[in-house]
Amino acid sequence: MKTPVVICHYHEVALKQKNRRVFEKKLRTNIAFALSDLVGQRMVMRGYGRLKIVLPFGFDEREKFEIAKSRLSNVFGIVNFGIGLSVGLDIEDICKASLKVIEGKSFYTFRVKTKRQNKNFPLNSTEVNKQVGAFIIEHFKNNGVDVKVDLKNPDLTVYIEIVDKEAYVYADRFKGPGGLPVGSSGKVVALISAGFDSPIASLLMMKRGAKVVFVHFHSYPYTSYDSIEQVREIVKILSKYQLHSKLYIIPIAEAQRIIVLNAPVGLRTILYRRLMVRIAEKVAQIEGAEALVTGESLGQVASQTLRNIRVINQVATLPILRPLIGIDKVEIIQKAKEIGTYEISSQPYDDCCSFLTGRHPETWANLDEILEIERKLDWDNLIQMSFSGAQVEDIYADFLTKEATEKIED
Repeated sequence: MKTPVVICHYHEVALKQKNRRVFEKKLRTNIAFALSDLVGQRMVMRGYGRLKIVLPFGFDEREKFEIAKSRLSNVFGIVNFGIGLSVGLDIEDICKASLKVIEGKSFYTFRVKTKRQNKNFPLNSTEVNKQVGAFIIEHFKNNGVDVKVDLKNPDLTVYIEIVDKEAYVYADRFKGPGGLPVGSSGKVVALISAGFDSPIASLLMMKRGAKVVFVHFHSYPYTSYDSIEQVREIVKILSKYQLHSKLYIIPIAEAQRIIVLNAPVGLRTILYRRLMVRIAEKVAQIEGAEALVTGESLGQVASQTLRNIRVINQVATLPILRPLIGIDKVEIIQKAKEIGTYEISSQPYDDCCSFLTGRHPETWANLDEILEIERKLDWDNLIQMSFSGAQVEDIYADFLTKEATEKIED
């Protein structure tokens, strides 16, 4: 019996031997979420150092295969995946399945690549390659088509994996995003704007297995409402990688007005950032997060100097992770284009950090001076004032609903 399947492979997950089952379980759950409208959770199975997804639709239903391919390409933890057939441990069935998976493909040269995990199978990998290869050549020869084996640079590769009770056969193999399954490394709170940097910083944390909670600060009505809508769009795009996101939208305009009355123009940006860190830590406490994330890159703008970063860090009790610290703008913009946030981030928006700050922010802030200014301010009140106006939104990937997530067990 030929069963349509997707076979997902992972490298880095497998290296973490002590927590291997935890990582595999999280990856299985994330795949079940990603394919929730295509397959049932029970159809995503662990075993033999890979994940098998049993597809409930025919091998010829290409549209559904394309949807599955697109979504799996965004599931962190998957290194590569193959779409093909599962058959019994019979070399004749394996040969027939090989013909099925290459049906309709245009090629002149090919190779067969077998991995035999089941050492009780009577043929070794080389023998399987030879028999399947000969079967394919004979089939095409009988139909008046000449195909040849090329082991180094073939037009097409037939992959065969022989495991305990079945064999997987596929010719369509695709690259996954790698990394670790989202949620396997804990939770972080990311300070996100409508710019290029913070969305990419958030994405990189997802790739390292962190579940990201987003916080967006705004100065409406003193700045435009557009940045809020742009951030919603960006978080929607990022949600295809972690499927469900929580977004805190927090107004800080009134707190900024009080800071403005007590601080010189050049230091206001630093004081705003320290305010944001304090508020973000309150969000982290609510969400059970272990760190904050920002999109800062060393020296990229005047305020992102080592001294200023040190002064901002001083107020934090949680680690502040900066995934972009050594990455230049060209790389960041290229990544934004790849994931689809570039067009949104290219649009003009009002940054709350520039609210009444002047053209020349301090690049080498003095911590003692900052602390002296802050002693004049009631920070508990500023934080509470801002937090009382917070909106909290749940944002899902386009194909996922809250109801669907509740049906899947983590």
